Amino acid sequence: MKKKHSIEVLEEFKFHYRNSDSIGLSDKYFMAHNLDEAIDMFDYVCDKRHLDTEVTEIFKWNRWLSKWEKYDPEEYSSLKDGLDLHFKFELPNNRVNFEH
Repeated sequence: MKKKHSIEVLEEFKFHYRNSDSIGLSDKYFMAHNLDEAIDMFDYVCDKRHLDTEVTEIFKWNRWLSKWEKYDPEEYSSLKDGLDLHFKFELPNNRVNFEH
């Protein structure tokens, strides 16, 4: 009898955030295996686009109930030694800055 390989399911995450230079809030969506992976993706996008953002809420799509379920940042941060939801682009010393 062959063993079935367990495949990690991709889930949809929604980040509700504010840019430092805007008044309104925006949303970004990511397909990821877990919240850590989604946070890494959001951090990458902020770095790539030179965004200074503050996440106000994070949601995960519950496909069985067809609704967004909110993550509690306080609960998550207690599991992860402090969750910082402020993402800021930082220019590394070894990268050439083409902006004048």
